[in-house]
Amino acid sequence: MGTGNNILVAIIVSIVIVVASIVGFYMTVWDGVEVEKAEYEKKIDDLNKEIADLKSIDSQISKFEKEKKELEEKKKKLQTDSVVLDDVVPLLLDSTEIIANKFDIKFQDIRVQPLVRAEDWSELPIEMTISGTFDNICCFLNVVEKRKLVNLAAGSMSISVSSETSKDSSSPLLSVSLSAKVYIL
Repeated sequence: MGTGNNILVAIIVSIVIVVASIVGFYMTVWDGVEVEKAEYEKKIDDLNKEIADLKSIDSQISKFEKEKKELEEKKKKLQTDSVVLDDVVPLLLDSTEIIANKFDIKFQDIRVQPLVRAEDWSELPIEMTISGTFDNICCFLNVVEKRKLVNLAAGSMSISVSSETSKDSSSPLLSVSLSAKVYIL
């Protein structure tokens, strides 16, 4: 019975050693692996959040680039409008003044409205009030229209008789208010 007990004790001791080894392995290695696994999962979650933030930043960048492009187009349009106005308006006024002086027409008022843009052309509305004799006003308007300085057909005209008379012909002076358009390609 002695050997049977010794074998039983040896088996029990072996089982205790195996159980202690498993518990020791779990406490040292497996527990460390679980902690390390949790750390890596946290790092992966953090990286996924960073990726999501970067995607959000990418969409914001593309939004800002789109806004920048739109603002640059507006700036270009405004610069183009400014160049058009800087070139066309003085030329229009000079040409109109030369014709007005030729026919003894006096400007009472002239107003240039904001430029209206279309795809291939722009429209510059103008309003002017002039005075002169009937014949002179007719000649002035005829020349301005023929030279295509303004498009009188695209506007309106009102005529009133002034109490003043012409020094040369004693004809009554007319006051004409025009609204017309200048078309710029």
